This record gives sequence, C-alpha cells and structure tokens, in this order.
Amino acid sequence: MNFFYHFKRRFLILIAVVGPGLITAFADNDAGGVATYSVAASKFGYSMLTTLIPITIVLMITQEIGARIAVVTGKGLGDLIREKYGIRIALFMFLLLFIVNFGVILQNLGGLKSALTLFQLDYRIFLPLLVGFLFLFIIRSSFTKIERFFLFLILFYLAYFFSALLSKPDWALTGRSLLRPPDGISFDYLYTSVAVLGTTVTAWGQFFINSYIKDKKITPEKLKYQRLEIYAGAFLTDLFSLFMMVAVIATIFVNGIQITGAADAALAIKPVAGALASTFFGVGLLIAGFLGLAIVPLATAYAFSEFFGYEGSLDTSLDKSKFFYGFFLLQIILGTIFIWFPNISLFNITLYADFLNGLMLPVIFFFLYKLANSEELMGSYKNNKVQNILLIVSGVAITIAALLGGFGKLLGF
Repeated sequence: MNFFYHFKRRFLILIAVVGPGLITAFADNDAGGVATYSVAASKFGYSMLTTLIPITIVLMITQEIGARIAVVTGKGLGDLIREKYGIRIALFMFLLLFIVNFGVILQNLGGLKSALTLFQLDYRIFLPLLVGFLFLFIIRSSFTKIERFFLFLILFYLAYFFSALLSKPDWALTGRSLLRPPDGISFDYLYTSVAVLGTTVTAWGQFFINSYIKDKKITPEKLKYQRLEIYAGAFLTDLFSLFMMVAVIATIFVNGIQITGAADAALAIKPVAGALASTFFGVGLLIAGFLGLAIVPLATAYAFSEFFGYEGSLDTSLDKSKFFYGFFLLQIILGTIFIWFPNISLFNITLYADFLNGLMLPVIFFFLYKLANSEELMGSYKNNKVQNILLIVSGVAITIAALLGGFGKLLGF
C-alpha cells in the first residue's frame, strides 16, 4: 500500500512541474529550427546526425543549470545579471539578445507564411489573424491555461515521426550515424553544425526557462522532479529533430535535391514519399512556427522586464505588466511588417541568426557558470565538478567551432 501511495505522490508532483523543460526544448525547434535541420540534412545527409547526441547532452546540462538557478534564487537570469554585473552589462546583453531573437521571430513568421502557402491559404489574411489571436490569447489567459495550450501544441510534433516513417529511411544506417564521427569535416560542416546547435541550444531558451520557472513558482523541494522533466524535454525534442532530419535525408539528400528551407523540404518530399508525408512535414512546420512565435517574443519580453527592473509575468494582468505585454506585441508587429517584404532572404536570416546564437552561447554559459557556482546564491545547490567540466568543455568547443566555421565561411572555404 505504501508503495502505491509514494508512487502516486511522486507522479502527481512530476505532473505538477511539467511545463518549463518540455515547452522550452520543443520551442527551441521552432520554424527556424525545422529549416536549419532540413537544410543541414539535405547538404550533409547522415553525417549530420553525429551532432544530435552532443547537442542533446549540452541542452540537458544548460537547461538544468538555468532551471536550478531559478528554483533556488526565485529570480530570472536577467534579474541576476543586472544585480551582479550592473546595468551596462545588462544593456549590452539585452541588445545582443534582442538582435538574435528578432532574427528568430522572423524565422518563425517566415515559417508560418510558408506553411500557410503550402496549404494554399492566403498568408495576407491568415498571418495577421494568427498574430492577433496569439496576442489576445496571451493577455487574456491565465498562466495555467497558456501552459496547457503550449503543451497541447507539442503533441503535433508527432507529425515528424509519421513523415519520417513514410519516407522509409535506412534505420540501421541512421543508428550507426548517430554514434560514428563524420567522414570529413569541412569549414562549411562546422558552420552548419554551429547553426544546428544554435537552433536547439538557444540563448533565449536560457532566459525563458529561468523566467518561466519563476512564474510557475517551483520550490527547491521539487527540484529533482524538475530535473527529470528537463531531461525528458531535451531527449524528446532531439528525438523529433532526428525524425525531421531522417525524413529529409531519405527523400531529398539521397536524390541530390537542393533546398533552402523547410517549405522546400515539404514540397520536395511529396514526389518521393507521397502527399501524406509532405502534409505531415508541413503541419509540423506550421505548429513549430506558431509555438516559436509565441515563446521567443515572450523570452525577450521577460528579459526586457528583468534587465530594466519592470514587472513582467504571464501570471499578471495587462494593467500590472504593461511593458512586458507591450514589448511582446511590439516584436510580433515589427516582425509581421518586416516579413511582408517579398525580397527578404529567409534562408540567410535563418542560418545567420542561428550562427549568431551559437556565438552568443559561450557568453551565456559564462554567466551560468558564475551564477551556478556562487555559494551566496546557490548554497548547497551550486554546481558540482562534473557539471562545471561539461559546461566549460561545451563552451570551449562551441567557441572553436564557431570561429573556425565563421572564418571559413567569410574566406569562402
């Protein structure tokens, strides 16, 4: 009897903490993520799968550290950076984050535009409707209702599983490719790998998970359950990354087809794997774009409020958090206007934004390292040696890969 009682109690606690890890991890694979993974898989095939396991480990480590800081301190990352390092550093970090995040917002709006066009829906009508619905839903709904809606959207990522299944890939080769190093590493491979990393392990994701956990009011007693939820989120989101890459490899890469985005991938899959596989891929793109369009501007709005000392929370009304909701609205309106111009290259925006995010990650890791090792802030919850080593190795490896890939790209290698 005691066993069932304890199991039920632990299960209910786990259900109570579900949200931050899953939502952040899946939103990392937004429309820009789908585009980056699709282009990477179409260019390098099975050799790009090698990056998935290291990316999953880095995502698990960094999200757990960020979440632990929020649970123990009860503060967001922006709050802590401003308090510990001053307003100048806070302003610099915010500007850097805003530039990168605005590129990601454009990716998601572009993904939505492409997905709507894919389903023969007029984006000039439906895109403003989706943006309007999103803003009204966010300002009028409670924190719990918003969280449930985000979790519901995650279910649609199953579309990538079905798309991969219908593409009939070589699953044995897929499994081997996850574990073996690529045959050759070029500057272009490094550049693309950093972009793939930057679309999954994101700077905005660190700010969002901190602030979201602060909003959810998770206590240190529930930390081990929160850790499990974060690990599950990281594993599942990269499992679906695998499915979307495999769908592209089995249909596009093996046939030598060139693509520049996720919508191209959905169209190119159709003649090879059939209309249903293409539809599933398109549905995944639509949901990824919408989830990303909700989460990324919220992450920037959270950071804006924390860096400059304004009240900002999904659990407060519009009257109490005017700057928070206003900044959220400003981003999606500017992005919608920007995306209206027909000659904008979303392909370049996607790769450059993800590469810039990859460059920004070592800076974020530095702050995570300093904050998570602070005895004053974290007490007995501070980082252990293994966590520190993994965080440092990740930061150094990303920096080297980003510099080599970036210089190689600039010099035309």
